[in-house]
Amino acid sequence: MTGRRPHIDRNRLAALRDLKSLLRRMTPARPEPSTALGRRGEWLSIGLVCPYSFSQPGGVQNHVLGLASWLRSQGHVVHVLGPGHPGLRTLEGLGLPRECFTSTGMTVPVRANGSVARLGFGLGAATRVRAWLESQYFDVIHLHEPLTPSSSLLALWNADRPLVATFHTSFEDSAFADSAVLRAARRLAPGSVARIDEAVAVSGAAAEAARRYWRVDPMIIGNGVDTGPLASAWAPPGRWRGGDHPRICFLGRFEEPRKGFAVFEDVVERVRLAHPDLEAVVVGPGDPPDDAEAHQQIRFLGPLPDPQRDAVLGASDVYLAPNTGGESFGIVLVEAMAAGAAVVASDLSGFREVVTDSRGVIGWLAPVGDVTALCRGVNQALAGHGHDLRQRGLSRARQFDWNCVGPRLVGRYRAAMRDRSLR
Repeated sequence: MTGRRPHIDRNRLAALRDLKSLLRRMTPARPEPSTALGRRGEWLSIGLVCPYSFSQPGGVQNHVLGLASWLRSQGHVVHVLGPGHPGLRTLEGLGLPRECFTSTGMTVPVRANGSVARLGFGLGAATRVRAWLESQYFDVIHLHEPLTPSSSLLALWNADRPLVATFHTSFEDSAFADSAVLRAARRLAPGSVARIDEAVAVSGAAAEAARRYWRVDPMIIGNGVDTGPLASAWAPPGRWRGGDHPRICFLGRFEEPRKGFAVFEDVVERVRLAHPDLEAVVVGPGDPPDDAEAHQQIRFLGPLPDPQRDAVLGASDVYLAPNTGGESFGIVLVEAMAAGAAVVASDLSGFREVVTDSRGVIGWLAPVGDVTALCRGVNQALAGHGHDLRQRGLSRARQFDWNCVGPRLVGRYRAAMRDRSLR
């Protein structure tokens, strides 16, 4: 040793200090832990990854943001990654700081499983995913639809932290189940799935698809819903919940064929024979058609903020879900039950699982596309038979409240951390 002092590149040190300062500013301050966390130090740093564009409404996107909001309320540090952007107003409404969300950029529309998903893939998205993974320390990363060719799959390939994966899709569209897209994904699956520490599915239907196509055996944990605002939206007791006439409600992207809006129209037309003053309300994105007389008897309210949407559900006598397929979990049915509306729906496995308790079906289920059976259910609900089901529906909906679902997911996070430590 010569005893000479090593050369210090002061410019490099200054750059490193600036980078650390920038990363600290990008990381949201951890909220005060609630008493639910128990001992000090039990909070986690959690990354949530969604493959679908947050610029478009969707069940998976809503689930991810709702989970982020609940986790943060419990004292955890949460970062969300996905294509598009939910908007600052949406983030603020959920109590999420803008810094907690990172976009992977633009998306492309891909038709799959009876719907159109907007996915983000490519070199730019991959670069942003890697930068996000390297920008902060995660105790665990929760991937949604981990094998969808978008941000979730990119994170699955690049992450070196414990991984929890939630499978949302049931693949009821047999044509898609045999498609080249799914066959290609299945060829990639074995090596990718092996990286997952804990697997979750939102329903029995989604779990069956995960076992069949991806060779994983997930634990079933349903989607979460904030039932508090919905329960408080209940209309005061009366003959009709919406005022002096009955009201039937439809939620969702009515332009998407699998949502069954054409069936909804037929049901409304027939039910009006017995209830001429029936009010039919549609809430959701899309341009209402104006070239048919039947549409003039339906109120199109467009997409509504959650409080107004909850109020519409709370003032509806019947929630009708005539979906034709592609639904692995009936989150809108949970919301309808929480708001006190009687549920009439297509008999899809994901729907049946949601509206069934120990005493049986809470509402009316009909074969897919069976207008006569759906009309029968609506007429029975309007005849007063739905009143006895409302309390059961609320009790069932509360089983999917975030305060029930969230702790179960945190349990999977800790299990994944244990699993990874044993590898």
